[in-house]
Amino acid sequence: MNNDEYKMKSRLLQTFIKEIKYNNRNPNDNKVLKILNEFHTNPERNLLPGYKLYRCRIVNKNSKLGSEKNFWGYNSKNSFVPPFEKTSDMRANYKYIPYLYCANHPYTSIVEVRPRLGSRVSIATLQVKEEITLLDFTLHNMSRKMSEAKINLFSDLSYLFSKPIEFEDVTLDYIPTQYIAEYAKNLGYDGIAFESSLTPELSEIKDSYIDTDRYNVVVFNYEKCVPVRSNLFEVFGQYTECRQIDDDKEKIYVDMPINEMLEKAINGI
Repeated sequence: MNNDEYKMKSRLLQTFIKEIKYNNRNPNDNKVLKILNEFHTNPERNLLPGYKLYRCRIVNKNSKLGSEKNFWGYNSKNSFVPPFEKTSDMRANYKYIPYLYCANHPYTSIVEVRPRLGSRVSIATLQVKEEITLLDFTLHNMSRKMSEAKINLFSDLSYLFSKPIEFEDVTLDYIPTQYIAEYAKNLGYDGIAFESSLTPELSEIKDSYIDTDRYNVVVFNYEKCVPVRSNLFEVFGQYTECRQIDDDKEKIYVDMPINEMLEKAINGI
C-alpha cells in the first residue's frame, strides 16, 4: 500500500506520535500505553522450541562465504545479530542495542532487504531454543474482547512498523516505534510480530494451498534463538507495483500481472 493511501484510524496513536516526535520523548499522554497494558486482550504469538525463523542479508562482493559447516552463505556469527558497536537506529531498536530482525518465511525475509536484480543474498535459518512470546500486531490473532479502539491502535502500529521509510525521515519516524517496542520489552514480551508492507501480492493470491500468514519478527531476547544454517541465493526476478501520479491525461499502462513464477516464489523457495 502506498504511504499516501493509508489513513490512520487511532486518534490516540496520532496524539501519541505528535507528542513523542515534537514535544516530549517521555510522553505524558499514556492512553496508548494503558491499552498495551491490557494483557487479557493483547494478541500474542508463542513460538515453541524448534520453530524456524529466517534472516536475510545482502552479500557484499568481498564477503567470505561457506567457511563453516552447514553455512553456505554467511557464517553463524554473521548470520545472527550484529555487534552492538555496529547497530544503528532501526524500527524497533535504539542505536547500539541489537535486536534480531527476521521473518517466519524466507521469501518475506528476502523482500524486506530490498535486494537489486542480480544480487546475492544469504538466508540464515534460525531455530528457537526456548519458547518466545511475541506481542502480535498482525491482527491474525485478535481476541473477541478487543475494543474497536484497540483494534484500530494495533492496526496502525502494524502499519508503522512495516511501512517503507524515506531515508531523510528515518530518525524521526523511528522514534514512536522504538518507544513502543521498548515498552513491549519492558512488559515482558520476547519480541513483536508485524505485517510486511513489501509483499502486496500476497493479498491477491486466494488459493487455499498457499499460506499467506507471513510476517516479520523482531526478537528482543535473541539468546533464545540460534543460527543453524545459511544458504546462498541469487535474485533473478522482481515484482514492481506502481501507479501514475501526475496530471497528464494520457496514461501509460505499466501494470504487470502476477505470474506463475511469482506464485512459486511466494509458495516456497
